[in-house]
Amino acid sequence: MSADSRSALPTRADAGVDPANLFYRNGRLWGLVVGFILVAGLAALQTLGRQEDPTMTERFASLDTFLPGATAERVESLVSERLETALREIPEIKTIGSRSRAGYSNLDIELEDSVGPEAVDVVWSEVRDKLGEVEPLLPPGTSKPDLVVRGPLAVTLAAAFVWEGESEAPLSLMTRLAEDLEVRLANLPGTKETDLHGEAVEELRVEVDPRSLAAVGLGATEVAQRIRRSDTKLAAGRLRNDSENLLVEVGGELDSIERIAGIPLRQQADGRVVRVGDVATVSKTVLDPPETIALAQGRRSVVVGTIMEPGGRIDLWVDRGLEEIETYRSQLPRNVALEVIFDQDVYTGARLADLTGNLVTALAIVMTVLVLFMGLRSAITVGIALPLTIAMVLAGLKFLDIPLHQMSVTGLITSLGLLIDNAIVIVEEYKLMRRRGREIAAAISEAVRHLFVPLAASTATTVFAFMPIALTPGGTGEFTGSIAISVVLSITSSFFLAMTVVPAVSGFIERRFPLAAQDDEAGAPWWVSGYSNARLVAAYRRSLDFVLTRPWRGVAIGLVLPVLGIAFAGTLTQQFFPPVDRNQFQIQLTLPAQTSIAETRREVERLRAILGEYEEIESDHFFLGEGGPRVYYNVMVNNDGIASFAAAFVSTASPQATARVLPDLQARLMREFPAARVMASPFEQGPPFNAPIELRVSGDDLQTLRRLGEEIRLVLAGTEGVTYTSAALSSGEPKIVVYPDENASMRAGLAMADVPT
Repeated sequence: MSADSRSALPTRADAGVDPANLFYRNGRLWGLVVGFILVAGLAALQTLGRQEDPTMTERFASLDTFLPGATAERVESLVSERLETALREIPEIKTIGSRSRAGYSNLDIELEDSVGPEAVDVVWSEVRDKLGEVEPLLPPGTSKPDLVVRGPLAVTLAAAFVWEGESEAPLSLMTRLAEDLEVRLANLPGTKETDLHGEAVEELRVEVDPRSLAAVGLGATEVAQRIRRSDTKLAAGRLRNDSENLLVEVGGELDSIERIAGIPLRQQADGRVVRVGDVATVSKTVLDPPETIALAQGRRSVVVGTIMEPGGRIDLWVDRGLEEIETYRSQLPRNVALEVIFDQDVYTGARLADLTGNLVTALAIVMTVLVLFMGLRSAITVGIALPLTIAMVLAGLKFLDIPLHQMSVTGLITSLGLLIDNAIVIVEEYKLMRRRGREIAAAISEAVRHLFVPLAASTATTVFAFMPIALTPGGTGEFTGSIAISVVLSITSSFFLAMTVVPAVSGFIERRFPLAAQDDEAGAPWWVSGYSNARLVAAYRRSLDFVLTRPWRGVAIGLVLPVLGIAFAGTLTQQFFPPVDRNQFQIQLTLPAQTSIAETRREVERLRAILGEYEEIESDHFFLGEGGPRVYYNVMVNNDGIASFAAAFVSTASPQATARVLPDLQARLMREFPAARVMASPFEQGPPFNAPIELRVSGDDLQTLRRLGEEIRLVLAGTEGVTYTSAALSSGEPKIVVYPDENASMRAGLAMADVPT
C-alpha cells in the first residue's frame, strides 16, 4: 500500500453515511464530545465529596430508659421486655438486644439489610411512634425512652480544652468554653452533629443539717419532696376575653440558689416560716463523683467532637473548622489550652494521596508497556482512552453521588488493566484493515462493525461479574459496592470510547502523519511498531504449535496455577475485611461492675504508665464512663454511664509501629490486669460489629441461660486464638441488701419506705 493511499482524505464516497465512522467524518463532533468529557471530569473532580471511607446507612440505634431504684430483674420485666415486645411488631427491625441492670435498661436495635437510605428515616419514625404508644404502659417514675440513632460516621475533628495551671482544673469554666465552641462548629456549613465528652455536670446541691431538721420536726425526705413540688411550670388554663386569648402558666422552676433557699417548708406556731435556707446549705457545684472523665495525655479535659455531613469535601470543611478553632484559641483565658487531638483529614488526605499515587503509577506502567510493545503511535491512540475514561468515571460518580474514598478509588485502580483492552483490540483491528488495503474511513467502519458485538459481550460479562458486589444488601454492600460501581463505570466508558473516539484518533493521526512504506516492514524502528525479538517470536510460535496440535496440553497447562492456588488457599489468613494500616489503635478497659469511676481512673493511670514504656507510642486519649469520640467510623461502643468502663485511642509513630506494638501490649495488659478485660486492638474495616464471634442462646429460665453462657465461655476460652469472652447475662452488679425489722421500724414511727432515707 502506498503512502499516498494511506493519507488520502476521507470523502463521501469512501465514508458514506456509515455511523461506525461518525466521529472520524465529523471532527467537530469528536472535539465536542471529548471536550465535554474532559470538562465534566474536571468539574466532578473539583466538586466530588472526599472522605476516608464509604458512608453507610444508619441502621443501628440504642434505646436508653431509666427506672431509679428498680432491681435488674424488675427493669427487665417491667421496662426492657415491654419495649422489646412493642418494637418487634415493626418488621424492618432485624435484631434487638437488651441489657438490664439496676435502674437502667439499654436496647441495641439493628434494622434489616434491605432497609435502604431512602427508607431508613421512615422506619426510625415508626420506631419513635411505637415508643410513644408503649410509654404510658411503663411503670411510674420511668424516664422517657431515649432513642439515639447511631450512624457509622467517624468524628471529623476533635478538640480538647486542657487545664495547664497548677490548681485543680476548673471544669465548669472549661465546659462553658467547650459548649461555646460546640455551637460555633455546629453552625459551620456542612456540619452534621457535635458532641461533648468529659464535660462537667453542674448541680444545685442542698446539704441539710440534721440537727436543724430535728429542731423543727422535719426529715430529709420531707425537704426533698417539698423542693420537688416547688419545681413546676404547668399550664393552668387560658384567660379569654373579647380581645385576647392568653395561656396561663404557673411559674416556679428552680433556677438559682436564692430560689431554692427561699422555698418554705413549714410555718411554726409563732408564725415564723421555716425555709430551706434555714435548715440547709444550698450551693452550685459540679457533680461529684463525675459521670464521665476525659483525659488528654493524662490531663483532665473537655473534648468537643464534630462530624461533617457525608458527601462533602473533608479538606475544605476541616480548613474552616481549624480556622474557627484557631480564632477561638486566641480568646481563651490564661492556663486554658485548646488542642486538636484528632483530625480525620490527615488520614483521608494520606489515604487518597496513596491511592492517587498508585493510580499514577499504574498509568505510567500501562503507558510504558504500550509504547514498548505497540509503538509510540499506537500507544498514544490507546493511551488517550485512559484520561478520558477516568474523566467519565469521575462524572459518573458525581451523577451517582458517590464521593472519592478508598473504595471508589480502589475500584478505578482495579479497572486500569481492563479499560485499555477494548482500545487495544480496536486499534489492532483497524491496523489489520489498513494492511488489507482499506481506506481510513472504511477501515474504521469495518473494525467497529466487526468488533462491536464481541466487545459488547465481553464488557457485559465483566459488568455482570461485578454487579453482585454492587447489589449486595446491607453494610457490606454499601462499603464495598463502590468498588464494583467504579469498575462498571470504567469498562462501560472504555467500550464507548473504543467504539467512537479511539478509532477516530487512529484515523486522525494517520491522516496527519502518514506512515512511510518501509515502516510496514519487519525492520521498522521499535518506536513505530513496538519491540520485537525474532527468537522470542519463534519461541512463541512453537508454543502455539505445541498447544494447538494437542489441545489437552493447553488445558493441562492452564490448570496448573488454579490447582496450586487451591492447594495453598488454606495457608492464607481468612478475613473478609483486613485491619486498617493506621498509626492508631484502640483500647477498651472493662473493670468489675461495682468499680467506681475514681478507681477506674486509677487503673487507667496504671495502664498509661505501661503505654509510656513503649517508644513507638506517641499519645493517648482516654474516656472514662463513656465510649468517647468515634475516631473510626465503625467503632460503635455504647457504654455511656458505666463507671467501670474506659475507652481510648492511641497514636503511634507509624502503621508499622502499631503492628509491632499490639501483640506484646495485649499480652502484657492481660497479665497486669487479671481482674479486668482489656482489649488493645487495631481498627477494622467493614460494617460495625461487637465481636468476631457472637453466639445467641434463647430461653425463659435466666438461671439456665446464665449457666449455659458460662459453659460456652469456658469452651471458647480454651480455644486457641481467643483473647477474651463475655456473656450478656452475668451474675450482675454486687449490691448490699438491708432487711429492716418492720416491727421495730413501726415503733420508731417509720414505715418501711422511710428506712432508706
